[in-house]
Amino acid sequence: MKGQKITGEESTLLTFQEGPVSKMARENGLSVAVMEQKQRFDLSILKPLVKYINNNGFDIVHTHGPRANYIVSLIRKKINAKWVITVHSDPRIDFSGLKGKVMLKLNLHALKQANSLFYMNPDLEDYFESLKIDSENTFEVFNAIDFSGINPRFVRQPTFSLLVVARLVEVKNHRLLLEALSKVKFNYRLTLVGDGPLMDELRDLVKELNLKDKVDFVGFRENTGDYYQECDVSVLTSKSESLPTVYLESAAYGKPVIATNVGATSKVINDDTGWLVESDNEQELIAALNDAHSLWKDGNLDQKGLALYQEVRDNYSIEELARKVAEGYEATLNAN
Repeated sequence: MKGQKITGEESTLLTFQEGPVSKMARENGLSVAVMEQKQRFDLSILKPLVKYINNNGFDIVHTHGPRANYIVSLIRKKINAKWVITVHSDPRIDFSGLKGKVMLKLNLHALKQANSLFYMNPDLEDYFESLKIDSENTFEVFNAIDFSGINPRFVRQPTFSLLVVARLVEVKNHRLLLEALSKVKFNYRLTLVGDGPLMDELRDLVKELNLKDKVDFVGFRENTGDYYQECDVSVLTSKSESLPTVYLESAAYGKPVIATNVGATSKVINDDTGWLVESDNEQELIAALNDAHSLWKDGNLDQKGLALYQEVRDNYSIEELARKVAEGYEATLNAN
């Protein structure tokens, strides 16, 4: 939305509760509306939502996430705007348990109804085809970052410092990293930024692996900039991803990334900008950690950090994202 503001498109963020997202949007000078729900699937907002969309003459309604997708699927035929969904990750992995099966079914129903789908994970192309979604209605986009006010700072930390910024959920596979780190021979500090249902389980694993003195759980943080500044390398060992913002955030601060080769990760992370390892391959991850530590020890991490910064600055700015999204909007509006 900040990119759209720069490129001259008008947009408004609508959320179903006051929270970090609406607060952050206002702080960035964006137009924000809040339509409070009494509970997660409070459907009393449907009529007000239809009225809000139609009275404001929006051309596009763009939803993010299963709840918003489901709600708009219920009013699809009552709104005048075209409907676009961004599929941020693989729906087949996002949900678990009985409740998850219901959510997956509702979400897939919504995906099939939308006029267009935006996606960041190229692995989803075959999945959309299996759902009989026309490829002419799907558009690959990417995450982006605002580089204004951020400058990379190449400062070697006194102790080799690793950072993970991710929800503590199964798909992020923190366990793989913790088990790999229990087998390395060098000294390090690991900071885990994020919260989630696996917090207690991962704390227990840290104790079991005798890593308590090396690992810090700091919980959710709205502003992660200081954590990037104070690390040497950031890590993400996910089982599934599109193109996570954390790679771009790490780039903005000049920190190379160790990442699993999933989704669109290889478009940004490679031998020049970090380390790419196969998902769930502990030996490759240990090798990458050892190599990163060797470069840190010799004071040579900056080269990879600078290469990542330059790659992301040139290709993943918010202005570039806004232009790419505008192309998808235009095609959606012009489609029959």
